[in-house]
Amino acid sequence: MPEICLSTKTWRSGAAWFNQALAQAIAGAGGTIAYIAPLSLPEDREPRHPNLTRIVISRERVGEGGRMTRGLASLRRIVTGTLATLAQRRHTRTFLFSIPEPLLFSLPLFALLRLSGASVVLIVHDAEPHLWRLPAPLRALERAALAASYRLATDLVCLTATTRDALIARFAAPKAKLRVIPHGAFATRAATPIPGSGRLLAFGSIRPNKSLLEVIGAVVRCRQAGRDVTLTIAGEPLDGPYWQRCLALIAEDTSGFDLRPGFVPDDALPELIARSDALVLAYRDFASQSGVAVLAALAARPVIATAAGGIGELMAEGLACQPIPADPDARAIASAISAFYDQPPEAWRDAASSARDHFATALAWGPIGERYLSFARESSDA
Repeated sequence: MPEICLSTKTWRSGAAWFNQALAQAIAGAGGTIAYIAPLSLPEDREPRHPNLTRIVISRERVGEGGRMTRGLASLRRIVTGTLATLAQRRHTRTFLFSIPEPLLFSLPLFALLRLSGASVVLIVHDAEPHLWRLPAPLRALERAALAASYRLATDLVCLTATTRDALIARFAAPKAKLRVIPHGAFATRAATPIPGSGRLLAFGSIRPNKSLLEVIGAVVRCRQAGRDVTLTIAGEPLDGPYWQRCLALIAEDTSGFDLRPGFVPDDALPELIARSDALVLAYRDFASQSGVAVLAALAARPVIATAAGGIGELMAEGLACQPIPADPDARAIASAISAFYDQPPEAWRDAASSARDHFATALAWGPIGERYLSFARESSDA
């Protein structure tokens, strides 16, 4: 019988990749685990191990069908996931939640599990969401519900010390229930040399706190100053009006941009990274770990980035990086891009190669799985 249940609503993108790798790592460390999630996309990311019981739930629809069809599909995922998680209580005492269902449904589930005597361990990717679900007049209600989820959890696992500190400062989370376990390294193909192509990459979901509008403005500035640089933008827009503002600015110099909006499949990633000199991460209001920064490190690519959240922690450990000041504007980002290209490519290749070697060991999933398993067993025995 599984000693741990890991439940999540994710099935694609970096968040799902994290959960799939975590389930595999815990099983590989010797723990018996039930993994409850929709079927992975791509399916070859599915965790498989003799110690792992796989429970597949419904997926929501993304961009398919009308509003009612999508709503019913999401409700089906919520119901099947909740019932599957509750059913595991007959066999399991320790429940890990990573990117759970919306709070309206998660809070009653957490409460029922706690009342039954189970341990509820919440993996906190972000102390506060990048995009709140409710309108501003109801923000206090949503924030109170988020605070309740932290109080209901037996323990909170953070991916960065920055997230831990944010939980203490913003939600008065007790230090005794907080643990920091790092984000594991994504599996990547063999690293390719930095091409010196003048191409930069902005990859991942598109939202205002990633300062993409300012990055676009910076690239326009660099090109106006005579620097031959282009930017590939690959990711899913999460804020329609913001994306339209980005497109309006891109229209000033369309030849400087390669647009690939939408979900980026796994098989497209190697080519995107191989043709790029560096990834741009001009984040602000960010306390979590950046899966994109971890991916860049393992792909032997430097980043042009702010020290926001976990990116700063990776910098301190040797991430190859051209820094951008906090809360950057287009001028500051343009200066950082110029400084990056003022350095010889060989210097960046050496720095990025060293970073890859370091993080491949420091963020290996094997030891991370062992830490989660040890912690889960302690929580179960408490």
